[in-house]
Amino acid sequence: MDKTNASISDGNGNLILFTGGVALYNSQGDIIQNGDSINYGYTWETWISLPGAYGAINGALFIPSISNENYYNLFHLRGDSIQGGGGSGSSFGDGLFYSSINVNDSVEKKNVAIILDTLPNTGLAACRNGNGRDWWLITNEGGSNCYYLINYNSETLELQNKQCIGSKSAYMESGQTLFSPDGSLFIRGSTIDGVEIFDFDRCSGLLSNARQIPLSEFGLHPTNEFIGAVSISPNNRFLYATTTGRVYQFDLESTNLLASKVLIHNRDTAAFIDYVFVTNQIAPDGSIFISGGPGPQIHRIANPDELGIACGLEIKILLPHEGSFGLPNFPNYRLGPLTGSPCDTLGVGIRELGTQIELLVYPNPAHNYVEVDYGFFPWQSKSEASLSVKNMLGEEVLFLKLPQYSAKQILNIKDLGTGVYFINLMDGGVVVGSEKLLIR
Repeated sequence: MDKTNASISDGNGNLILFTGGVALYNSQGDIIQNGDSINYGYTWETWISLPGAYGAINGALFIPSISNENYYNLFHLRGDSIQGGGGSGSSFGDGLFYSSINVNDSVEKKNVAIILDTLPNTGLAACRNGNGRDWWLITNEGGSNCYYLINYNSETLELQNKQCIGSKSAYMESGQTLFSPDGSLFIRGSTIDGVEIFDFDRCSGLLSNARQIPLSEFGLHPTNEFIGAVSISPNNRFLYATTTGRVYQFDLESTNLLASKVLIHNRDTAAFIDYVFVTNQIAPDGSIFISGGPGPQIHRIANPDELGIACGLEIKILLPHEGSFGLPNFPNYRLGPLTGSPCDTLGVGIRELGTQIELLVYPNPAHNYVEVDYGFFPWQSKSEASLSVKNMLGEEVLFLKLPQYSAKQILNIKDLGTGVYFINLMDGGVVVGSEKLLIR
């Protein structure tokens, strides 16, 4: 696939559907019924011979149906050109569409238009509404500083607002848009404008307080460097921006955002390009992956909540097969209601402290590493969750503070002796899940 990449799995992590922008596939890689012409048009006709034709980072995403658990909705940008729009081919989109898929792997509604307008290839982002149930979707208008806000609730899918704020975008920007994990910020990375940051109101869906990290801050080489991909750490503090060969970190809590810049990695831009940095995406364990091409490789920021090089960037991690320039576009499905806000009126996600959570621990027995899956932990905005491993004497031998909105962790147990241990999941110091582990 190219940069457009979306997928969705069930609660146990089993793949259900994926797309590269031109067709819908099931977990076996087969095109599902009526799923053979997603985004049908000029680009589809021109590039259908390729596995995936679309070059918009975050150009598609899945959201489960709010009103019917037997359906999934795919929201997708079509990359056809519009005459007189300033571009051609798939350089920018001509509209935002959705397709509805049932659990029997059949597309029932396909290529239904939501917006018909010139949209640049910086993609599509989604954020949970402050009521904890509905969703906001956002994409920007090409050649302007306007943004489309779509409200998806249990009854309707409609354009809520067209808001004009910040810098004027271009038609082709090779950028990436996303919301911060807590939904309080909206970020647009761009090859034209650098990085633009907005506050976001999860109740009203409005943007405010536009500020910018200009392109000049990245010292780009004009021939083989560009800025575009962005991500934010799970604790919502650090912004990561990637050029083709560099990774930067900015501290969003700093009183001087530009002065907080840290160059995490710098590939020699004059050397042969054997790896690049393209799309960013937070993983279920709280780390951030960066797509790597060319070749079967990927990169990872292991500890994105840490300042500077302590974030632990790992480059050129080998993959078993050729990689993609895109990574799946995942909104934060685990984001709950905006507690205490005017729109927190549905009672979604309210729970008592100490609610028990099932832990999945595997392999068990284990020897070197063990994966602990705590699934849809009911995160609150100030949740302080952690994992603790104790031996039979009740002595704590391992402790890990969990990244916000994470779902699983891999624990290194090489230095622990053989025997029986207990893994405890804690929320605010209260044990909310426990499982026995045997180390051989």
